[in-house]
Amino acid sequence: MERTYVTIEGKSRGYYLLVTLLGLGSVSLLVSFIVSYLKGQQVWGVSNIIPWGQLIIFYIYFIGLSAGAIIISSLSYVLKWDFYKPITRLAVFMGILLMLGAMFFVFVDLGRPEKFWRLFGYYFLNNMTSMFVINSIFYVVYMTLMVFYLWLIFENKKKWAAIVGTLDVIWAISVHMGTGAIFGLIGNREIFFSPIKPFEFLAAALTSGTSLIILTTLGVFKFTGRHIRQDLILSLGNLLSWLIYVLLVLVFVDKLTHLYFPGREPALYLFAGNYWWLFWVFQIGMGILIPLFLLIYPQTGRTVKGVSFASLSVIIGVFGERAALVIPGTAYPQHFFPGFMEGIWGKPGIFPVTVWESLLCLGIVSYIALLFVLGLKFLEILPAQEDEAIVAVEGSNPLLKKMG
Repeated sequence: MERTYVTIEGKSRGYYLLVTLLGLGSVSLLVSFIVSYLKGQQVWGVSNIIPWGQLIIFYIYFIGLSAGAIIISSLSYVLKWDFYKPITRLAVFMGILLMLGAMFFVFVDLGRPEKFWRLFGYYFLNNMTSMFVINSIFYVVYMTLMVFYLWLIFENKKKWAAIVGTLDVIWAISVHMGTGAIFGLIGNREIFFSPIKPFEFLAAALTSGTSLIILTTLGVFKFTGRHIRQDLILSLGNLLSWLIYVLLVLVFVDKLTHLYFPGREPALYLFAGNYWWLFWVFQIGMGILIPLFLLIYPQTGRTVKGVSFASLSVIIGVFGERAALVIPGTAYPQHFFPGFMEGIWGKPGIFPVTVWESLLCLGIVSYIALLFVLGLKFLEILPAQEDEAIVAVEGSNPLLKKMG
């Protein structure tokens, strides 16, 4: 049957309060950006030793969330599983906004963002063999495909939506593997360098994107008074458990590779250095082990609440995984000369979390969330409430059949 999609009224006190809070959070973006633009990037806590901070962590994190959301959206239009149609528009819209947020983070991190156009002076103003330049092409095409994909869905052009959706999924995979290659191909940063890194990035993107879709769907449907099938959430939780297994294998092989070579000191620093907790507590604990236990243990894995807690753990854990890559990866001293080097260049760096960079990140997150909330009011993203009685008994669950 054809499903009807509608906007929300957005006239309740709670809605206005949420918009107001997100609007105030967005103001911190403008204020903190002006301060950093006038005083310089040192207000972010970055330095010549640790040149990347929270902005880059959020940048690669948001790209992963976007890629994961788009790939999940393909379950309906690309794989023809109508069971997942209630969340398809939501997933594509989230994918667009998350990618927009990622571009905001890297745009601000430039320091002089008004010169961003130089990145697009292909063959004239940049090095076309650079992964940064190659990824800029990926990003532009990816955003274009996502917007076109959502428009086709709105226009109910199913055949073309399936074609463009397939291209978008392939491109989403390329985008995030390309982002992983930015790190994995940096040979003089031992914690980064790995041919497995693009695949690990993609697996983390799928786990975090799936988790965000689960939590956002539950939250939006609950607070707009809509019914969501329990088995839809459980099937996504089942998919999530398999994705975490893949991520666990890739992380294990990646770290084993680093430990195998004689120059294993950077890996040991990651495991037991100043930022050991980013790896063990967040990446391994909250990103893999805790959610995996919650999903495979029958008492929690077969409940919406258990899947929700597992999803929340993954979202936090994968953010920690991104931080465990960026901060320890740049904090470990590079070997400019043979032997031990005296002074700050021979010691691991320390990254201070500053107020201005934190406010800047909070502002961007608030702005993207504000666009999402406003989008629910002005775009037909959610299924109509009167359809839900039919949806509750319509279709079968292909993921539970294939994986269960």
